[in-house]
Amino acid sequence: MLASTGEVIKNILFIVLIIFIPLISVFAIRLLLKLARSIEHLNRTLDDARPQLNMLLGNLNSTVEDMNGELGKVIELTGEVQEMLNRLDGSMQTIDNALRSPAVRYGGMAAGFLTTSALVRSRRRKGKKKKKGKE
Repeated sequence: MLASTGEVIKNILFIVLIIFIPLISVFAIRLLLKLARSIEHLNRTLDDARPQLNMLLGNLNSTVEDMNGELGKVIELTGEVQEMLNRLDGSMQTIDNALRSPAVRYGGMAAGFLTTSALVRSRRRKGKKKKKGKE
């Protein structure tokens, strides 16, 4: 009554299963307990940090709202500066056009001539007065 090799292998596997299933179960239970403790510790940490996080988020929200207000002011100022630059550009073009006209050129030359002649006349008068004073 010798057992066949198939039955022997079957019995060996059965014994191995009888030994390893409880060991694997104990290992899995230990692993699950450690995981549960870790999650519990994480929950406690989050509960402790929640009030501080709420405060920080509130401060961040007010800071963002303040920055939005300031950015609105910057946008308004930028628009005003752009409008001023457009006016300045129009004025500069008007002045440029006026300076390029021949009448303004001749008027400028005439004003320069009159100013120079008045300066020369006043110098001559001063020179004549000095000569009379020396005599």
